[in-house]
Amino acid sequence: MDEKLLESLGLNPKEIKLFKAILKAKQLAPADLAKAISIKRTTAYSMARGLVEKGLLVEDATKRPRVFMLATPKDIERLIFSEQERMKSKERNLKDLASRLSQLITTDTYPVPQIRFIEEEKIGQFMKDATAEWEKSTIEKDATWWGFQDHTFVENYADYINWFWIRSPEKLELKLLSNRSGTEASLKGKYPNRHIKFWGEATSFISTTWIMGDYVVMINTRQKPFYLVQIHSALLAHDQREVFKNLWSLV
Repeated sequence: MDEKLLESLGLNPKEIKLFKAILKAKQLAPADLAKAISIKRTTAYSMARGLVEKGLLVEDATKRPRVFMLATPKDIERLIFSEQERMKSKERNLKDLASRLSQLITTDTYPVPQIRFIEEEKIGQFMKDATAEWEKSTIEKDATWWGFQDHTFVENYADYINWFWIRSPEKLELKLLSNRSGTEASLKGKYPNRHIKFWGEATSFISTTWIMGDYVVMINTRQKPFYLVQIHSALLAHDQREVFKNLWSLV
């Protein structure tokens, strides 16, 4: 029997010696097997049982003493089929594991967006309460508050704009596109870090969209009832920020 063939099946030198002893004798009891390869009986039995589990030997427990013999060609064919099924099952399980790990990594990197809906009567207070977190997230990204601001936001929430800039960090800048210049007259030049560009193509825009770090905020102040929607999503905010950064450079 070619020892390299047995090695390729995962047998170590002692197992090969045991296998060849049974091959020569056709069948051996544990005591005879131990004597044939000069090892303890308990060790011989344990090794033989290991080769039974690998499908290369068969144990006949009906005989007294029990004996070990070689597996038949049909036993080997069944082993081949069993191994194929085991590998298919392992492949499915590994693919499932890879999929689950991918989902976990994606979830860690891009968590499920957190969405809040704010009704009209609560918008002013909500914006003041959320401002510190918006600023912190903005400064961590690029220190710029991007987006589009409908002229009706200034008409309805000028007090928030003034409150914001009186207490806002100096290193934060605001770069917003807007759709009507007249509304900005009272604020023009008042706050050096507040930059507004009037976009002639934006006449059909009817709501405000801000991108502040990992936050996207949309505010309807064009028609009653007003409402605000805040989305906390690094992925969505990143894409929206890139859109408005490019629009800013084009307008």
